[in-house]
Amino acid sequence: MSPTVCADSKIEQFEKEARNFLHDLRRREATAIRRYFSFDPQAGNSQPGLADARYVVARRHGFRSWRELKERGVSRSQVAAA
Repeated sequence: MSPTVCADSKIEQFEKEARNFLHDLRRREATAIRRYFSFDPQAGNSQPGLADARYVVARRHGFRSWRELKERGVSRSQVAAA
């Protein structure tokens, strides 16, 4: 398998995690809400969107933003797995 396929696959996993997290937030699941506010205490009462869920997923995995996760996440996870 080529490295590009692996990288895309890993990003797809993170994307799926973000979408599932957003679904849990919209269903008002307590665990998801606590996690959301632990990473963004200033979130307020607004309806969270996909960008918010992506941000929390990135922070959970040790990145400052979703963009950083996409740019550096795959290589960091490959190093950790080696």
